[in-house]
Amino acid sequence: MKFIDIMEEYNIPKDCPECGKPRISLGWCKDCETNSMKENFLYWTSENKKIDELIHHTQLNASQTCDYLEWIPFEKFEMVKYIGNGGFSNVYSALWLEGPRWIWDDGAQEWTRAGPTYVVLKRLNNSLNISSSYIDQVKTHHKCLQSDLLAETFGITKDPTSNYMIVMKYYVSGNLYQFLDRHNGILSWKDIIDILQRIARGLERIHIEGKIHRNLHGGNLLIEDDEISTDATDARISDVGLYGPSNIIKNENPNQIYGVLPYVAPEVLRGKNYSTASDIFSFGIIMNTLATGQRPWYNRAHDINLAENICDGKRLEIPDDTPEFYAELIRKCCDNEPEKRPTASHICKTLSRNNLLCDYDYYDEKKRYKIHSHHLKIHPQAYYTSRLLYFPELSNMTINQKG
Repeated sequence: MKFIDIMEEYNIPKDCPECGKPRISLGWCKDCETNSMKENFLYWTSENKKIDELIHHTQLNASQTCDYLEWIPFEKFEMVKYIGNGGFSNVYSALWLEGPRWIWDDGAQEWTRAGPTYVVLKRLNNSLNISSSYIDQVKTHHKCLQSDLLAETFGITKDPTSNYMIVMKYYVSGNLYQFLDRHNGILSWKDIIDILQRIARGLERIHIEGKIHRNLHGGNLLIEDDEISTDATDARISDVGLYGPSNIIKNENPNQIYGVLPYVAPEVLRGKNYSTASDIFSFGIIMNTLATGQRPWYNRAHDINLAENICDGKRLEIPDDTPEFYAELIRKCCDNEPEKRPTASHICKTLSRNNLLCDYDYYDEKKRYKIHSHHLKIHPQAYYTSRLLYFPELSNMTINQKG
């Protein structure tokens, strides 16, 4: 539906009733909304000048509702509950009493808050001493954070220990690993392709913005599916711009690698810069995870030996019952030479439903479901949260052309 049609359906004037200027998006007058938020700057503070500036920047440049970050006082949350941890964060669920400001009030002709909303609070460890470079990193990726193709981010708060927390939408099925566990290793190829299409579109958006994720892995892919509907599996990339420890000054350690080893591209392990191609390598590992139902390299230590194997061209096995187009795309994404990997746009086209229906009969009754071996024992030194990966001995390795 076109923007003008939506305005007419919801009885939203095309021109702002306050200033008379045309609205740039659904019910959003940039001048009036910007002025309103600017007037409110005096009534809140994060107690960190750089974070205040970050939030100001997002609000002054917003082009639609929720296209900005808010400062949300911690007392606005109830039922705060620890649910897990990442490499440099602890994660909590909570109920945000006011909720995001994204409900259009037709009578008042303004945006109002949604009311009690479940959210995730991502507590940044050691962020009492959060670095300016980390905040700048978040600011640089702001437009990606707010994209409707990626995990929704509402704002920032600070817990009673004075550590900062990112406030995000709560996704019912959790991350990719939790989603696989929930389905007991049984997925339809349709769901697998749907998930990958959504991830690829999110990655395409990041790359179109001229940005790189740097740390794409199963733990920061959030899934939301509706058990009642057969066509409602959604997947979102999270943690865009939230790379590494929050208290590290990035320009003092530009070559440090933080991540989950199985997803890190070989050229990065050898000391090269991250690139869009290194994100594509990670995408290939995600494809393999969905095809096998298992965490990558679950059966061995994530150490220098695995890093050397990855650099030398060793790759995860692809199950024999994997459709050929799918197996071939994994191989291309995981090529040892970055320039030979496809772009995110190419992956989107390859995975598009029309192409699949024309070229591949994966809806055949006998091939419709992928049955995974499940609950295999994970090696005690296999790590699936981000950590510092320090392998200086790999910097002189040459590319194994067999990769």
